[in-house]
Order: sequence, then C-alpha cells, then structure tokens
Amino acid sequence: MDIIERIFNFRQSILIFISILAFALQISTVQAANRLLVWPAEEGAAQAKAKAVLPSHEIRKGKVVLSQDILPAMDKKQNRRVQVVPSKGDTLSLNLFRDIVYDVKVDSVIRNTDGTLMLNGILKNHKIRTVIITIGSDGYIITVQDMNKARHYRVSGSSADGSGFVTEIDMHKIPPVIR
Repeated sequence: MDIIERIFNFRQSILIFISILAFALQISTVQAANRLLVWPAEEGAAQAKAKAVLPSHEIRKGKVVLSQDILPAMDKKQNRRVQVVPSKGDTLSLNLFRDIVYDVKVDSVIRNTDGTLMLNGILKNHKIRTVIITIGSDGYIITVQDMNKARHYRVSGSSADGSGFVTEIDMHKIPPVIR
C-alpha cells in the first residue's frame, strides 16, 4: 500500500504543478497581449496646468509619456534605441489619464521612407471608434475619438524622450469652424 500511495501522491503533485504552470502561462500571455504605449506622467504638474483657464470645449490637460520602444531609433552612439513596431492585430493600451484607459486593436501599420510610422486602430468594445498614431523623428501625434462618451483626445509630444501632453475635448462643445 505504501508504494501505491507514493505513486498517487507523485501523480497529484505533477498535476498540481502542471495546473500552476498552465495558469501562470495564461496570465503572462494575457498580459503580453496588451502593450502599454502611453501613460500619465507627473500628476501634480498636470493638475497645476489644469487650473489654468481652458477654452470651453477643453475639459482637462495632462502630461503623458510614450513608450521608448515605439520611438524611432536614435543616431547618437551612446543611445542605441531600437524601434519595436506593433503589427496588425496587436493590442495597445493608451492610459491617457489615471481614469481614462483605452485598448486599441491595430488595423494597419504604414512605414514611410522618411522613417515616419503611422498606426491606425480601433477602440475595443466600441461601435464607432478611431485611433490614429503618427510617430516621426521630430515628434508624435495621437488622436482618439470615443463616440460613446463624445470625447476627443489629442496627444502630442517629442520623439526624443517620449514626453508629451494630452488634451481631453468635449465634442459637443467644439465651436463650429468658419471658412
């Protein structure tokens, strides 16, 4: 009986180990699926800017940082940054403010001969949604349209270090354009 109990315990231990390993792999796969592209920076400085008088259609402004991975390669020998470009179907996370996070599915990736990278995507779980990301050697621009909330987010910044600013805009309050 002692040998049978040992074999049974050994099989149980192996099954438990395989279950834990499978669970850990599943979590790491899910986390790898969403690549954090933008996140808020220096909340205190952003709040100080927010106290400034904004146009009626602007809700708030803040500082953000764009991931160094997606920025263009640098020419300087001391900084050999390599650009990691997402592919069609990848999911990117845009954390524009502490309370505003969007998951974006990449629809298309275009690389121009001048090194400019353009990504077009859609917001997950939204019917009408648009995300456009343009990254060049001088700077970057990200626009996000959330029609569910009637919000437009405009992000622009420097490609040297990824620092930038985000503006949240109420689409119902945008003044008409006079031509």
